[in-house]
Amino acid sequence: MLLLRFIELASNCSCISLRGKLDRVGIKLHLKEWELLTLSERRRLVDQPCESAPEIDRYRAELTALIRDRTGHEPDRLQR
Repeated sequence: MLLLRFIELASNCSCISLRGKLDRVGIKLHLKEWELLTLSERRRLVDQPCESAPEIDRYRAELTALIRDRTGHEPDRLQR
């Protein structure tokens, strides 16, 4: 039971981390798009740094390419 709680907490932290990165790069990632990514791609998006301007540019480019490859369309941009 304790292990399941730990996994749940770790998952919530990953979601918060990912959300912040998506806000920084200005891309809206829909659940259907997320589900099309492999577990390795999902983990990379959670773990990849996205703080400095070059990291943000690299993250945006990678995420855009992943969404385009999986869905055939450009990602939706966040309205600011």
